[in-house]
Amino acid sequence: MPVSHSVETTAVMSSKVTFASTLTTASTASDSSPAPNHRKRSSGSDILSTAHLPMKRSASSPIAASAAMVSTDKTADLDRQRQGQVMMTAYISSAIREKKKGNPIPFEELIAQLTVTKPAPLTPAKMLQWIQAMSQCISLIDKSCSALIDAMLQVNWVVQDDEFVQYYTSFLGNVVSAHAFYVVPVQSMLVKKLTNRQRPSSTENVLAITRERQFERVHQVLKYILDLIPTGPTSLFPLLAGEFPHKREPISTHIVYVKNILRVLEYAPVLRTQILGVIIDRIIQIDVEIQVELEELEDSDTEVVYDIDIADDEDEDEDSEDDSDSDDTASDSDSEAGGVAVLNIKEMTQKLDGMLFLVFTYLERYVASCRHLPTSNGQPPLPIQELFLVLLSIFMKTVLQTFKSRHTQFLLFYYISLSHQFSDYFLGALGQQILDKAQPQVARVAAAAYMSSFVARAKYLDIRQVGMVIDMLGGYALETVEQVDTGAKVVPDPERYSVFYAVVQALLYIFCFRWKVLVIGGGNKAQSNGDDFDSAGMIVGSMDGAPMVRQWHAGLACLQRIVTSRLNPLKVCSSNVVKQFARLSNNLDFMYIYPILEQNKKPAFHSTIPPSTTGNGVANGTDGNGQHSGVPLPHELETFFPFDPYRLRQSAPFMQGIYQEWEDEGEEDEDEDEDEDDFDEYDEDEEEDEDEEKELEEEKDFVGRRATPRDDDDEEDEDNPLLANGSIIGMSISPSPAHFLVQGMTSRKA
Repeated sequence: MPVSHSVETTAVMSSKVTFASTLTTASTASDSSPAPNHRKRSSGSDILSTAHLPMKRSASSPIAASAAMVSTDKTADLDRQRQGQVMMTAYISSAIREKKKGNPIPFEELIAQLTVTKPAPLTPAKMLQWIQAMSQCISLIDKSCSALIDAMLQVNWVVQDDEFVQYYTSFLGNVVSAHAFYVVPVQSMLVKKLTNRQRPSSTENVLAITRERQFERVHQVLKYILDLIPTGPTSLFPLLAGEFPHKREPISTHIVYVKNILRVLEYAPVLRTQILGVIIDRIIQIDVEIQVELEELEDSDTEVVYDIDIADDEDEDEDSEDDSDSDDTASDSDSEAGGVAVLNIKEMTQKLDGMLFLVFTYLERYVASCRHLPTSNGQPPLPIQELFLVLLSIFMKTVLQTFKSRHTQFLLFYYISLSHQFSDYFLGALGQQILDKAQPQVARVAAAAYMSSFVARAKYLDIRQVGMVIDMLGGYALETVEQVDTGAKVVPDPERYSVFYAVVQALLYIFCFRWKVLVIGGGNKAQSNGDDFDSAGMIVGSMDGAPMVRQWHAGLACLQRIVTSRLNPLKVCSSNVVKQFARLSNNLDFMYIYPILEQNKKPAFHSTIPPSTTGNGVANGTDGNGQHSGVPLPHELETFFPFDPYRLRQSAPFMQGIYQEWEDEGEEDEDEDEDEDDFDEYDEDEEEDEDEEKELEEEKDFVGRRATPRDDDDEEDEDNPLLANGSIIGMSISPSPAHFLVQGMTSRKA
């Protein structure tokens, strides 16, 4: 514990410290001292030299002194040390008083004594004497003495022995207790030592104090300061946020700092919301940066990315083949630029993975530490519920508002798995966001994307929760159709009805993943009556005379009215989602929508609706040559699936057991150890003939590339090396081909 701060107690403790030398004997000092009226003012150098003069012994003293004489000598040494400290204290007090009177020279000499570096800095023993003496002058220090406090805060105390650290901690406590205006400078010094930017040299760290021990000492002192100052957390958080490493700083800098500020939460839990908020904010910045660079790589030169992937994974002999093209300067330049970009993405991905791993670990340990607390009504202990509300608040304010986030949202995905109550709260918050017309459309669309992806991928959701979401989304979409689809002039309008199309896409996507839990009966053959619905909400296919009859969740009954409305969601929703839904619903005898898809391929009819102009100067409803083609041509709704497969290697284990992989309609059991998402991969054995293979291939897109409008008749190049590598992924926002490359580099470490 820090020592007492009184003069008498400090003097006693000072007696326990053995210095290099002692003051002269009392008799010698008495004989040589000038008369009281002729006393000379001592400088800092005089005091240091006086305090370390060797003890003067009698020439007649025997070499082997008796035990009584040794005891007398020790007592005299302690007395001299006390006298030396009293003299140093008097010098400091005099320098401060002189400064207040307008004479700064003694004060400047004092600062020079503390900050001397040549010919050598102060030894730890001498610095300890100054710290002890300074502790006696706390009451004299004010704001004008900031230079003195700054000099003391520059002391590299974390690599000294335990006694030094104890006295220094006591000194800091005295300063902040007596003068609140020095709380921020002291906290700032401590926060800076939570990074790995300040590494002591080998000459400073002569005791070889480990980095872990240094950080632990900083945490102990910071906790001590916060215990002394009730308002300390208020001033501490801005310092923690300001010291957070920039996203371009090294991986180790981020990992060390995130680990340390999470440690702060153990003794400053009042800062949990703010600290987790700033960590997640910085994580999502890196997350988005990766996605942006991946898309830039993909747009600039995908082939370069693929070549680099091969070079990283194959034998080095293949490098000689690349060297044969060295005459092509432009090609080499592009390849070099692509290689640098890929390496940067790889480093950013590892940084993201490491930071997420630390936060996942913190959440896991925090929950484990609260398990013993009392619960009520089967709900988790109160601290676990409070942390969920913190994470949900951060999600709604930060993550939901950020486009292109790829992995950050899985922090909440993991935490929600701890309780069905959390799932209900999360789905309720998203539903409220979707239905709230006061919210921006982009936020409502994002909420629909999160809801669909969460319901599709969260293995821990039960049938009740899936059905509740289907009812809510279907009800909103049907209500929109009933209000809007009132005449022949109604046309698809993705900008005006973006929320509607996002909700319909969510319904289709959830069906593709969760159709098994939406079946509440079936297994019998029935005679087709040509109807798609019956009074009980049973939907049957009309492909043949005896389809399989299944009793479906009643909330799905609205889909027929929705997909056949003049708003034509099958034209606007993601082509990947629509095609997958068409194939699956057809195979399950749920719905047959291929005629609508064929109709959507035809050119729009002419009408008197005036064309609107898009950002590229081409009017909607024209053929590009200015010829009016009828209704405004709808653009495809951009695909966004926030909970696509988690591919970060170090933190991926936290998804085990809670993440739903894709199961095709013919699969009976799921292989939990399978790393590949079958929904995202193309298996040519699924189709029996060449035509069906071609149709299925058109439903897929390259390695998680964001779905964009494209000609339905376009065929993939069979010679594409990514196809040959079996890496076709559909319905995925990121991984792009470049993301597949980076994932391969980070995950193939055996």
